[in-house]
Amino acid sequence: MARKALLRRISFYADLDDADHEVIMEINGRDQHFEKNTEIIDAGQEMDSVLIVKEGWAIRYKTLEDGRRQVLNVLLPGDMFDLQVLVAAESDHSVKTVTSLKGLSVRPSEFRRLLTESGKLTLAFWWMQVQEEAFLREQIVRNGKQTARERIGHFLLELYRRVLITGAGAGAGTEEGFRIPLTQTVIADALGLTPIHTNRVLRQLERDDLLERDNGWILFKDQRRLAEISQFDIGYFHLDAFRMRLGRE
Repeated sequence: MARKALLRRISFYADLDDADHEVIMEINGRDQHFEKNTEIIDAGQEMDSVLIVKEGWAIRYKTLEDGRRQVLNVLLPGDMFDLQVLVAAESDHSVKTVTSLKGLSVRPSEFRRLLTESGKLTLAFWWMQVQEEAFLREQIVRNGKQTARERIGHFLLELYRRVLITGAGAGAGTEEGFRIPLTQTVIADALGLTPIHTNRVLRQLERDDLLERDNGWILFKDQRRLAEISQFDIGYFHLDAFRMRLGRE
């Protein structure tokens, strides 16, 4: 259920009691299913709900007039889009599925009710937004200052950690690596590269014995060295919020 995926995600940021669990599990919404490569939201479209991802992957992106695309971030189970509906009527970006996707559509009034039910839930959602902003900051630094090799390594390690946290599908993440449904074109559009250069760098990472690609999986052969090369530091995930647990002094 989308509610369970959301509950798993926000449980990283708060010690939720039975009453909080009940509030989440009783969210009133409409189940939706989208096929692979479906445009869920178009830039400029009026929005009327928040969608909580239950299963599947999607991308947020913006397209320039000449057709060039910038992928802004990747949406996984437990993620929500778009909270912008709470303050604006039109979307300023597009959302497209990269796999089939199941979600729960929640009206803004229902989501506002959810935020008033529990202070711990409100803080947990706030921490989720802090983390998403941190991901976007890393995206700016990654694309603005890192080499193609560093960008790809950093991006893959980020997605891997997110998959482990969200449990994005049975068997999607293990100690060795994770299943990634993104095409090289999507990865290239996320990192400001061409698909040809992306493929070239991935092959070089394989030759350097840092990772292996196997039937849709990325298998890490030396995560520590890849993290050093990519300057990947998981601190921007703010998982100390999980250790500290909101609601405790």
